Amino acid sequence: MGPGAYADGEKWAALKPLDRHRARVTAAARRMGAEVVFSHHAAAALWGIRILGDWPTAVDVIIERASGGRSTGQVRRHATGLSGVAITRLEGMLVTTPAQTVVDLARVLPFAQGVAAMDSALHRKRAPQPLALKDDLLELAAVARGPRLSRLRAAALFSTDLSDSVEESHSRVLIRELGFPEPELQVSFALPLGGHADADFYWRQFDHVGECDGRSKYRDEEFLRGRRPEDIVIAEKNREIELRRVVGRLSRWEPAELYTPRRFYDRLVGDGIPSSRPRP
Repeated sequence: MGPGAYADGEKWAALKPLDRHRARVTAAARRMGAEVVFSHHAAAALWGIRILGDWPTAVDVIIERASGGRSTGQVRRHATGLSGVAITRLEGMLVTTPAQTVVDLARVLPFAQGVAAMDSALHRKRAPQPLALKDDLLELAAVARGPRLSRLRAAALFSTDLSDSVEESHSRVLIRELGFPEPELQVSFALPLGGHADADFYWRQFDHVGECDGRSKYRDEEFLRGRRPEDIVIAEKNREIELRRVVGRLSRWEPAELYTPRRFYDRLVGDGIPSSRPRP
């Protein structure tokens, strides 16, 4: 985890990537002693903001412009200054607020990753409440100064509280970038045998549902909730059968397909969703 900090190998391997990074941050806080301001990925881990892509091994902190601090293998120092930075205290540590955190990430990460972080902070299902509101992001993006402002502001405008996973956020970005019509999100359908299903994406003009299916729901206790993976598979299959009875068409894809845009493009076009752009 860092100099002077050790973790049991089996327990470390069992941790989710976000929890591993949170452990790195708390270890760094004990090691550094003086109060530092954790930011970017470090703040995201402390707040439980999900990230599209890999977590870094270095811990992010913000420092004053003229402090002279340097980044090391364990700490990544952002000498952007603390003036105007929204900071609060969490679990005894100084940390950028959720809105500030995702705005900072959107400035340094590719567009899709910035959107995914923003969507995670806005997520409407987060208990007891979302970490941030879209107006918070728009306000911080509007007053931001420095490079990559157009990408930052575009990400804030595109962000939503309706994305239930970083994979859905990634899908949403790619749908736009590949020239497909913008779908509605989380549209609820009453099922013939009772209950309802919320579709990840719905193109109303084509009566076409799209679903991004990661595999965590078959492995992660957060989704299993005591059920066996085969129970989830059967429930998902029954849900799909019922959903196909009330919509014209349904497309499904896995997150891995999003990293090959041509493959994702071919899937949607082949399933009947037209694009305004040529095949990548």
